[in-house]
Amino acid sequence: MIKAFDDGSYFVLVNNEEVEFSQTGNNLTIPYEAGNDTIEIVGSYAVPEFGTIAMIVLAVAIVSIIAITAKTRTALIPKL
Repeated sequence: MIKAFDDGSYFVLVNNEEVEFSQTGNNLTIPYEAGNDTIEIVGSYAVPEFGTIAMIVLAVAIVSIIAITAKTRTALIPKL
């Protein structure tokens, strides 16, 4: 998701050349042709899908699973 800076304006470059675009709210329509290498939207920032707290919870869960598996590995393997 791309959010505009404070004034809500954007500056769009396609292959390092400024292009005209249309803006409806937070939606941008950028015309480009096949074979263009880069599209840059200046005046914006990306909003990450996962916050810092979610990443910490995920890391703790992975470490916990690894630790529990290492401690109980002998109990999981039947003795012959």
